[in-house]
Amino acid sequence: MKTNNLYLHADGDAFFVACELTLRPELRGKPVVVGADRGIAVAMSPEAKKIGITRGMPVFQIKKLYPEVVILSHHFDLYEDIEKRMQQILSSYFNKIEVYSIDECFALVDPSEVKYFGGEKNLLAELKREIEGTLNVTYSLGLARTKALAKLASKLEKPGGVVALLAKEDEIAALKRTSIDNIWGVGRRTIPRLKRFGLKTAYDFVNFNLPPSFSRPMFEFQRELQGEEIFGVSFNADPRDQKSIQATRTFRPASTDQKVIWREIAKNAERASEHARELRLVSNKVGVFVKTSEFKYKFDEIKLPMFTSDPGIILDAIEPRFPRLLNKREKIRSTGVILYNLTREESVPLDLFGRQDKILKKRIVEDAADKIRAKYGQGAIRRAASLANLKRK
Repeated sequence: MKTNNLYLHADGDAFFVACELTLRPELRGKPVVVGADRGIAVAMSPEAKKIGITRGMPVFQIKKLYPEVVILSHHFDLYEDIEKRMQQILSSYFNKIEVYSIDECFALVDPSEVKYFGGEKNLLAELKREIEGTLNVTYSLGLARTKALAKLASKLEKPGGVVALLAKEDEIAALKRTSIDNIWGVGRRTIPRLKRFGLKTAYDFVNFNLPPSFSRPMFEFQRELQGEEIFGVSFNADPRDQKSIQATRTFRPASTDQKVIWREIAKNAERASEHARELRLVSNKVGVFVKTSEFKYKFDEIKLPMFTSDPGIILDAIEPRFPRLLNKREKIRSTGVILYNLTREESVPLDLFGRQDKILKKRIVEDAADKIRAKYGQGAIRRAASLANLKRK
């Protein structure tokens, strides 16, 4: 079954509990519930579910019936931090991602991204390894030709499952395994109506001739599960409102060579800056990170003297900090550059001595380079730092 694009769905496993366990690793393997501050169970570990605790169960009842259970309060700042780091990981693999909720993301998977990793299964295995190695939580991953099929796939082997529906027979088997109660987009009030028609599985739903009395979204979800691409990945309505731009790149083989690592950082600075110029945005704070073969991050932030989208200025600011990120014994497998505090060019306050205005006007050189790349390709013109060595090495 050939498709142009695929969709990925990443679904956090017992997400609130998993996040709490990153702070309390000694509780792994024990029955844990989050919800002490709400008075009811909001999230449960698999061990808690196994002994009979369900969502919404009162905390006082849990304490009485299951005294061995550890009950924790929410820490939403922790959940948001892990969710943002998950976004950063997905952004390093895919160009287009959609945050669906605090513990769910979609990504549009381009064929070139699949090819880069040597196939769908290699891509999913690498992504799973990085998520677990970096965040210390698990996500269940589903890959399919529509969003609805990808979301269905991610539910099949929870927790920590990886399911790719790459052939029609894979889709049919997945649809038959999924109860009518667990179809994305089918509400609680609609399920009894479908059951009255004798429908028991998603496969039954896909092959059922829905009466006109059902709502339009029901027909759309049905077509999605049939393999028709209806729902795209949703993006920021106004990309100029974003507050950061990140460019990351994994390279092979991993290296300890400063020149190789600097070249990759320079490429990321160019990509992030070019994206900012496309949107007429400028930044006055930059972040730079490297990631080792063991998935350890080393990160630094640098305040820029003025707002800019000039990669030369950005690299000049990064270069003195660069050696701090490296250890001769650690191989680096990827790098990233993040532009923070993004501001629209027309909204940048000018300084008394006109330095900010000069920097903004100087971008005419980069604009010309962008036009050359647009006409002849990304490799047509490059900054010297991204082609060779450190400037002063």
